[in-house]
Amino acid sequence: MMRIQEINWNNFKAKFNGKEQKSFEALCYLMFCSEFDQDKGIFRYKNQTGSETDPIVKDGEVISWQAKFLETKVSTKKEELKQSIEATKRKNPSVTKIFFYINQEFSESSKKDKKEPAYKVEIDNYGKSLGIKIEWRVPSHFERQLALDKNKTLAQHFFSLGKSIVDFITELKQHTESILAPIRSKITFNGNEIKIDRSITVKNLQTALANCSLAILSGVGGSGKTAVIKDLYDQFKGTMPFFVLKASEFNISNVNDLFSHYGDFNCSDFINEHQSRDEKYFVIDSAEKLSDIENQAVFREFLSRLLQNKWKIIFTTRHSYLDDLKCQLVEIYSHVFKVIDIENIPLKKLYLMSSLYSFNLPQNERFLELLLSPFYLNEYLTNYSNLEESQTYSDFKKLIWNKKIQNSSFQKNNIHLEREKCFLEIAKTRAESGSFYVSADNLNNEALKALESDEVIKYDSDNGGYFITHDTYEEWALDKIIERDFNKAIDSAGFFDSVGSSLPIRRAFRNWLAEQLLVNTDRVKSLIEESTVNDRIDSFWKDEVLVSVLLS
Repeated sequence: MMRIQEINWNNFKAKFNGKEQKSFEALCYLMFCSEFDQDKGIFRYKNQTGSETDPIVKDGEVISWQAKFLETKVSTKKEELKQSIEATKRKNPSVTKIFFYINQEFSESSKKDKKEPAYKVEIDNYGKSLGIKIEWRVPSHFERQLALDKNKTLAQHFFSLGKSIVDFITELKQHTESILAPIRSKITFNGNEIKIDRSITVKNLQTALANCSLAILSGVGGSGKTAVIKDLYDQFKGTMPFFVLKASEFNISNVNDLFSHYGDFNCSDFINEHQSRDEKYFVIDSAEKLSDIENQAVFREFLSRLLQNKWKIIFTTRHSYLDDLKCQLVEIYSHVFKVIDIENIPLKKLYLMSSLYSFNLPQNERFLELLLSPFYLNEYLTNYSNLEESQTYSDFKKLIWNKKIQNSSFQKNNIHLEREKCFLEIAKTRAESGSFYVSADNLNNEALKALESDEVIKYDSDNGGYFITHDTYEEWALDKIIERDFNKAIDSAGFFDSVGSSLPIRRAFRNWLAEQLLVNTDRVKSLIEESTVNDRIDSFWKDEVLVSVLLS
């Protein structure tokens, strides 16, 4: 049980030094909404005159409110308060009552036969002359209202010098936005904006969640799954709880460690804070990464808590992991769910876009098929001036790597090489540790800032580390690590020893080997043969090789 927070105005001023009036308005707005059950908030205009928000109607009264954080005695603000009443009446003629929130008590009248001071009576009477009743909310009202269970988090946030539950939730919202910020909904080409219309998918997702609490958004890599989530988030932003975590963030030993970076808060704090909300959403992005987590208990516990507390949950996953995820939801949770597939751009539509926006498409069939994915189409058009008609997928991938990761056009102090070194180190550390965030204290700071500026990586101050903004960049990095280790290895056993055995590396190896079998089988022939007979090679590598061969 949360203890009663002391309403200490010195703490308030210390915490919001220089922003007292704005913070006081925020506090009073939330208290006003709480008192009058305005759970959805109240409409307002920017720099609204006479009232902090539009008036509300309650029990036949049209009620407005104002907040005044006073640094001097109330008596010195008499004329200012009267002017505020006049402005309210002028802008909102139908108002019958004004709530004035002030941070000071009234001084008692010095006259023996009167209790109310003359300046308060004068303000009240001025309101009456305009047909408005004045209701005062002074510190004694704050103390009572903020002691109510539903307002205790407000009391903690505004009057405790430590981090509050409101700070915690605010930082979680910022984390959601940091994940979604690099995601682009539009492709810019030659001054034109090419919008990939996802409105039908967003609508299908909303319809699915209206009928059940679990939905899976499935598609190939780069098809725009997280972009759909961003479009949905933009619709709900500010009106209901909506949070996004990457699946790899669940690679922890205890469910309460999930929020440990945000202060002394745990899973129960998060659940309890949103207990009263009827509609709330949680997204597990890149759910295929759940397969990299050896201890699944933390994720299962958190998901169970969400389901018990009536959250709407969305998974985004690649088609390759869809069947595993569906089995898990059925076998472990016995829960009904809906699957929404995101289709790639139809080939006919791609040709139409090519004609409409005047760009040529590659002749290479495999390369052309790749551009049906919005992610690759965006990269293709962004680098269109540097492409050649005869280019293959491998050529294209190398071009993007040189420009996006190395940025070879800027070679001062070999910063392009440092960029690549930093990025590969972050990807390798993530794969080996299973951690979503990577501390990069030992890496080149200039290179890190350059990668962050190009939205390849992003720093999260609350968690004290960098994360990679797009799964495809991370896959390319692991592919390059495997390729380089293969080129340097003396024999197959040495190659497998050098790459390591983490689950992300093993998954990346399957993709790399499948690609080699497609473009240059002879290059990996001896690796395949030796992996089946060499006792020095761990048996799981034999399994990975056989799976890649069978699926190639």
